[in-house]
Amino acid sequence: MLITIASEITAEESRVALTPDVTAKLLKKYQGLSISIEAGAGLKSGFPDTQYEAAGAKVLKSKDWAAQKANVYLRLTPPAAKAPLPLAKDGVLVGLNAPAGLASTTLTLEKLPRTSRAQSMDVLSSQANLAGYAAVLLAAGHLPKLMPMLMTAAGSAKPAQVLILGVGVAGLQAIATAKRLGAQVTAFDVRPEVAEQITSLGAKPLQLDMSAAGEGGYAKKLNAEETKALQAALTPAIQSADIVITTAQIPGAPAPVLVTAAAANGMKPASVLVDMAAAGYNRANKIAGGNCPLTKVEEVVHSTSGAILLAPANLASHLSATASQFWATNMQNLLALLLKQEEDKSLTPTLEDELLQAMKVA
Repeated sequence: MLITIASEITAEESRVALTPDVTAKLLKKYQGLSISIEAGAGLKSGFPDTQYEAAGAKVLKSKDWAAQKANVYLRLTPPAAKAPLPLAKDGVLVGLNAPAGLASTTLTLEKLPRTSRAQSMDVLSSQANLAGYAAVLLAAGHLPKLMPMLMTAAGSAKPAQVLILGVGVAGLQAIATAKRLGAQVTAFDVRPEVAEQITSLGAKPLQLDMSAAGEGGYAKKLNAEETKALQAALTPAIQSADIVITTAQIPGAPAPVLVTAAAANGMKPASVLVDMAAAGYNRANKIAGGNCPLTKVEEVVHSTSGAILLAPANLASHLSATASQFWATNMQNLLALLLKQEEDKSLTPTLEDELLQAMKVA
């Protein structure tokens, strides 16, 4: 049984799908398992090839790596549509947004059910947690004022006012991080049950007469009239904030516009907006912006009022060492379902578990 890992390093991606410590744990646990990795795959996350070799993996140059016939191929990002995969005919491709048809069996990680049993394999949550943290640091780095209140002999500085729109995993971490930096934080989500979580982190819920709780813990899509009403209700809070971080996304659909062009153009000069939704579904489907139509992925845009509008492509990759460690642990837990040790000590992939079946794409 061979599991292989690619080097996916690009201008926007620094993570790696397995870390040396998880590699060592897998090789110790499963008899008959081999792991190969493309040379340089972990370098930008602080994991040189020598660490993988010490863990027991085989490090291959790109040409040799591509010629493999692995049983399981772990990736973070989708492979190129026409690129040959280093897989055996009956091999399994595992990745985020992994397209069907490239391998005999494809498991796409975003289809993992949102259940308590699946939490240890949930890459969306583990990476969103880090992205929420990174979003606050990114905003603070662009804001030309302090985050906390500060009193000195030279005068005093008021704390920054931070508004978080969308309180899922990323939003909750953004609240916690902004609070740790000393900001005054207000947060809003269309799911009313989230207000208690906002308060528990020391932030203030923005109370609006709007509810859109959907299935599976997600918000449901608002109709045009509801969307317009929400945008109008949010505008005063947006325009009074020093930092606005938007995290709202709907699986398989365009991100909702929470910050209109007019609202962004009325933000305080030098205030900062971080649009965390622009680089997901919207970018893949060539839809302008994410939660704000003025943002552009990986570009710094200035509103007419002088606000700074940011739309980072891959915030979790800014913390690639930790992000890779979390992803690798998610994969370790997923492989516990995927790999079956036979009585003769041989190792085979199995798709018997219902969680794997849910991730399988035709």
